[in-house]
Amino acid sequence: MISVTRITTDDDLGQLVDEINQASWDHLNDMTVYDVEALTAYLDRQDTLFIACHDITEGGRTFMGMASARLEIKPYAKARWLYVDEVDVCANQRQKGAGKAIMRKLIEFANENGCEEVWLGTESDNQAANALYRSLDPGDVAQVIGYTYNTQK
Repeated sequence: MISVTRITTDDDLGQLVDEINQASWDHLNDMTVYDVEALTAYLDRQDTLFIACHDITEGGRTFMGMASARLEIKPYAKARWLYVDEVDVCANQRQKGAGKAIMRKLIEFANENGCEEVWLGTESDNQAANALYRSLDPGDVAQVIGYTYNTQK
């Protein structure tokens, strides 16, 4: 059974960080190492959401993936929306329903918190992510160009 839960500072963050850092990733590199202090700082913000996905069986639980997001309020009419930072499914856990379960939890959270929309982006050549997001019947698929600025010059 797939279980997707919201993570708070009351959870065993040490265990979760170990699961994340030991998971099979094909896009995270040696520079992307999770630690309890950083995750705690993230969770201490009232506008953040971090969820973890596990496969729960009689033999235990297997970490499948995670997501992070932020509740946002637009500067007009106080319209609320959920901005999804990351949706990550372990390389060896793909095609098992984790991505869809994670996205459904994010959408459920947005509905429960009065958000008018959920916004996320992915690379145009990320076929797996695009297939997942389209399967959830989005209201709009926009063409977006992203820019990254290096502030460490």
